[in-house]
Amino acid sequence: MSGVLELRGVAKDYQVRGRTVRAIDALNLRLSRGDFVCVVGASGSGKSTLLWLVAGLTGATEGRITLDGVPVTGPGPDRGLVPQTGTLYPWRTVERNVAFGLELLRVDKTERARRVDWYLDEIGLAGLRRSLPRQLSGGQQQRVAIARALACEPEVLLLDEPFGALDVQTKEDMQVLIRQVWRDTGATVLMVTHDVEEAVFLGQRVVVLACDPGRMVAEIPVPLPDDRDLAIKRAPTFLSLRASIEDLVRAQHRGHAARDHNSG
Repeated sequence: MSGVLELRGVAKDYQVRGRTVRAIDALNLRLSRGDFVCVVGASGSGKSTLLWLVAGLTGATEGRITLDGVPVTGPGPDRGLVPQTGTLYPWRTVERNVAFGLELLRVDKTERARRVDWYLDEIGLAGLRRSLPRQLSGGQQQRVAIARALACEPEVLLLDEPFGALDVQTKEDMQVLIRQVWRDTGATVLMVTHDVEEAVFLGQRVVVLACDPGRMVAEIPVPLPDDRDLAIKRAPTFLSLRASIEDLVRAQHRGHAARDHNSG
């Protein structure tokens, strides 16, 4: 089945002031078509580095990343990345931002128009198609960024804390939207976030990373129905799962702080 993403023994080193620093170590992860997996962890756990590796924006030092069995060696239209902010072209209208990747892929005009229309309807911005990014709210801009990534119909959608800069109400609106888009499109989604509540609400599984280097300490299934609304955040099962994952992330952070203190 298409859309199978696998990471096997993946590690990433960086050179910092003449020394080698390992950002991610021995990471194994598998997503099948239609999975929604959220990755959480404290600062220094390599969450964003993980997405950059999968996006092909940087290469792994060790291990192997494959999509449908094909090694990931660079960026490609089979993976769409939505960063936190600043991704829209300010001189392009909403519809021309959504069409940008389709133009690069040389999709014919008829198909391009069909996809732009469909995704603008899906994100609820068809009425603002001729607006410029500066005329949009932060939440609307992120809707456009998500539509632009999905219009290319990638095998995997990569979300790098895309709602982190939004106010609470807009953030929750976007959470509901991305789950609806995920269900409507059947996309495979890998998302990193510092917000455990967000991860539990959105994901089918939550991966917890430890710090320095980033490594998986748990992969936790979310036993909630796929058809969720915001009210589920008050359910006992949701609250219990959120608390247990927050405790796990906090424990990893405390352990990292203690190691820093002892090494000092």
